[in-house]
Amino acid sequence: MFLNSQQIALSAQQQAFAVQQVVTAMNSLNLSARESASGITQVKASTEQLNEAAQKLKAVI
Repeated sequence: MFLNSQQIALSAQQQAFAVQQVVTAMNSLNLSARESASGITQVKASTEQLNEAAQKLKAVI
């Protein structure tokens, strides 16, 4: 019976560790997604500025 209890305790510890690894991975994915969104926003702003500059240049020519 004692061995069974030890096996159950070990299994519970392993599951807790696995859950923590999943949480860590999800947090990493969340951070990556936020950084990607920020990068996309920056690219959009730069594209809009470039478009405005192109329109001004076109008007001058």
